[in-house]
Amino acid sequence: MGIKMHGSDNPFMALQRQIEEAQKLNKPIDGYVKQQIKLLKDAHDEFVKTAQEQGFELTNPNVSEIEIQQISAMKQLAQKIGLPVKEYDEMIKKIRIRVFGEANYERFFGKDAGQ
Repeated sequence: MGIKMHGSDNPFMALQRQIEEAQKLNKPIDGYVKQQIKLLKDAHDEFVKTAQEQGFELTNPNVSEIEIQQISAMKQLAQKIGLPVKEYDEMIKKIRIRVFGEANYERFFGKDAGQ
């Protein structure tokens, strides 16, 4: 389903190799990392689409946990190159509210969740 994250023909890992090479040469990595974030966003979109096509509800805790893992990976990459991460925190918050409801979100995660 979507982008494979392992194997020799994997675009994500190809970018990772380019990042490592650029770091060795003291060259900028931002462009490569942004491409990795885009691949992860595309993979997330494909995951959500496929899950829905297979009859999974987006309120399913298993589906939401995978989404949160995907978004957390995007957030970590953004942090790596100093990009703002608020959009990722908001995405995670929306998923949690979708699954738990507003009141339980506040109860379980508090007003400062995702910060």
